[in-house]
Amino acid sequence: MAEKKAKTEEKAKDVVDETKEEEIEETILEKHQKAGEVAKSVLQHVKGMTKPGVKALDLCETADKLIEEAGMKTAFPLNVSINNHCAHYTCPWEDELTLKEGDVVKLDVGVHYEGFIADTALTVAFDDVHNDLIKASKEATETAVKVIRVGGYTGKLGDLIESIIEGYGFTTIKELSGHLLMPYKVHGPKTIPNVAGRKGNLILQDEAFAIETFASTGAGESHQDRTKLYIVRLAEGRHKLRTDAAKQIRRLLDKDYNRLPVSVRWIYKNVGVAKAKMGLRELKQVGALYQYNVLSDTAGSFVSQHEHTVYMTPEGPVRTT
Repeated sequence: MAEKKAKTEEKAKDVVDETKEEEIEETILEKHQKAGEVAKSVLQHVKGMTKPGVKALDLCETADKLIEEAGMKTAFPLNVSINNHCAHYTCPWEDELTLKEGDVVKLDVGVHYEGFIADTALTVAFDDVHNDLIKASKEATETAVKVIRVGGYTGKLGDLIESIIEGYGFTTIKELSGHLLMPYKVHGPKTIPNVAGRKGNLILQDEAFAIETFASTGAGESHQDRTKLYIVRLAEGRHKLRTDAAKQIRRLLDKDYNRLPVSVRWIYKNVGVAKAKMGLRELKQVGALYQYNVLSDTAGSFVSQHEHTVYMTPEGPVRTT
């Protein structure tokens, strides 16, 4: 009888332990929120460092360090896109770029926790001349965050975003958009346009979106600079590789970075400069890399950016950044 009682109690204990494990299991929303808290903290810290005379590389390396210290991983390298650069500028190896008076600096950071991504950005200017430019993208993003709803279409947000930015007297960058965030995927198949007149995509419950807007004093067009490639990721599919250098980089991008966008600078640090250059050359030649060239509006223009991540619930969006 005592033995039977002991077995019954042990079984009951196992059930209680399993229940406790279920109770403490994190939800997808909670994972997004954990990533979002770190992304928000890192962005604010780097913003505080953003001053004339500071090297852009110091900002990038600080962001890398803070994310690692928080026990998270980067979803993409910190972007420090200045003036007419819209996106995709992260510091190359031993970059000497220094911030100066009159610059308009866009800071864009991505963090993931077990693949669940937080993507957030803001703009810093060193004088009051560009206050309205910064307000335009900030108001457009924050208004879209307030009105996005499950069952709506992303195109309606594009109508709203463009009307706000044009109301300030600026143009929006037509080719750039907000985007669906998926596990280990920064740009999912759904987009939030920054211009009016597009139907867009249906917004569903439990989806996460990066709402990302740009205001420009220029033409509102982003052009790729083929001479500036500082961010890459592993392309889909398998590609036959010849050199050990290319194979080592492919393993790095696949296993260590989960095929997310990485800084070329990180590859240099991991495998060495000479080997990295040789391996990257082969990976480009065979089409094994997706390349994020620096994007710019017209020369002499200034661009601002503002971005938040939201998680969609029936009660409305939960802002995670």
